[in-house]
Amino acid sequence: MGNIIRRRRLRWMGHVARMDGERRAVQAMDWSPEGKRVKEADCKRTRPQKNWQETIREDIRCMDMTWSEAIDLADDRDGWKDCVARCAAMHWMD
Repeated sequence: MGNIIRRRRLRWMGHVARMDGERRAVQAMDWSPEGKRVKEADCKRTRPQKNWQETIREDIRCMDMTWSEAIDLADDRDGWKDCVARCAAMHWMD
């Protein structure tokens, strides 16, 4: 199940990376919220939860790539598709 989610997350990242920079999805991909997250129930400070960008960066590190390398490769749709497939095959038993 984790492998399917990782593959779809990476495919979505490639899709967003190919979009025009004015689109909100691209802006959200590059946005890093400031401050700390708090629990709503008791408003005690907690450890910040992992956000989407941090999760994607972890997936990209598993592929032995940097963020900028992944963005560049995502421009080549077929190359990105092959790269995501290789990553999925590498982590098949997760």
